[in-house]
Amino acid sequence: MESHIRYGYLRRCPDLYWHEASGRYRCRMAEDPEHGERMRFLLGIGHGCCAPLNAWRSDVRDREK
Repeated sequence: MESHIRYGYLRRCPDLYWHEASGRYRCRMAEDPEHGERMRFLLGIGHGCCAPLNAWRSDVRDREK
């Protein structure tokens, strides 16, 4: 929802990126030194997945390749 407020509706949030070293996607909004704490709260980061039946959870990979 926060990315929709910031960027409008897009297929993928521009702040979502693949982090090769950790082998997962990361969020630049959540990593922002000034606003990151608020974004992590708003996005529920660290409170578990809100889509436990999503098949992509067991197939984490760079979807751009």
